[in-house]
Amino acid sequence: MKTQHFNESITSTFIEQVKEYAIFAMDPNGIIETWNEGAERMKGYKEEEVIGKFYGMLFTDEDRASHKPEQELEEAKTHEQFQTEGWRRKKDGSLFWAGLTLTPIYNDDKELIGLTKVTRDLSDKRRAEQDLTRKHDELVITNRDLDNFIYTASHDLKSPILNIDGLVNRLISLFEDKGIQDPELLELVGYFRKSVDRFKTTIADLTTISKLQRTIEDESNLEQVRVQQVFEDILDDLKFLFEASCFPCKVQSDFQVNALNFSRKNFRSILYNLLSNAIKYRSNGNNCHIKVSTYADGEWVVLSVKDNGLGMSADDLAKLYTMFKRFHDHVDGSGIGLYIVKRIVENAGGKIAVTSEEGKGSEFKVYFQS
Repeated sequence: MKTQHFNESITSTFIEQVKEYAIFAMDPNGIIETWNEGAERMKGYKEEEVIGKFYGMLFTDEDRASHKPEQELEEAKTHEQFQTEGWRRKKDGSLFWAGLTLTPIYNDDKELIGLTKVTRDLSDKRRAEQDLTRKHDELVITNRDLDNFIYTASHDLKSPILNIDGLVNRLISLFEDKGIQDPELLELVGYFRKSVDRFKTTIADLTTISKLQRTIEDESNLEQVRVQQVFEDILDDLKFLFEASCFPCKVQSDFQVNALNFSRKNFRSILYNLLSNAIKYRSNGNNCHIKVSTYADGEWVVLSVKDNGLGMSADDLAKLYTMFKRFHDHVDGSGIGLYIVKRIVENAGGKIAVTSEEGKGSEFKVYFQS
């Protein structure tokens, strides 16, 4: 008995001295019987102001009117414990966001003899969450404005650049009709032609990005994608790249998972970009060897595209998904393919990873939710 009394004394002293949490005990009807220092600091009431009173005094007027204190008591008695977060009132009338745990206490005969309530001030946490939500909303608005700007700019620039393109073509025709062979003039017209072509490519890329932002499918557009079928379809489209290769290019496939739930159009875009890059960035000194595979990895279905091509340095890997970023000028491209792949994958709740070594090749792994 002495040991039990000593332990109860230690526990009581500990609770009384806890300052970060408001801890108090009530009888089965919610009448406050104990009040620790943390409760006084948090709520502003001294012990003599609350002992013997119904704990509903700590709730907001609205919660008391809707009988929320009584409901919490019943929930705790029914489910052995009740946890929630919500507004609570201090003595001075101010409100704070609280995390609450209400626990029933039973004697040795399993009779309810009271309840304990532990409260923690979560106002800082709530403010942080609200700030994060606000920043997220601001970012969504900024991205939407940026998308609208890209769409408008790419649309409005099409007409004048087509006019310039027509004028350059007309100038070339005039030179040919008049037999003008001045090297300096012809060189200047060539520069005009290259600049116009680059401008047209940039506009096309901006249009592609704008369409991507506006048309990334959500989960309602999921369908059963047959990987082998999409793979064979892409190989037919890439025949021109195989024919342009100076060295034989061998593509192997191993589809352990041959069907997955995804947007077929977006899956095709992902595989097309990864496979065409593997072919375009092949090593000129080796036969091109590419392996495309799928397999299950826990909660993921993984698409792997592995090659023995040029590979990338650590510095290049850090900038890999940057829009319009290209590492090899000898290969045609705009530098938006991998940016698009990453956006599609992450918008669908997946992820993408890459390992690469200069001169030895690269492996891209795309993780789809299974």
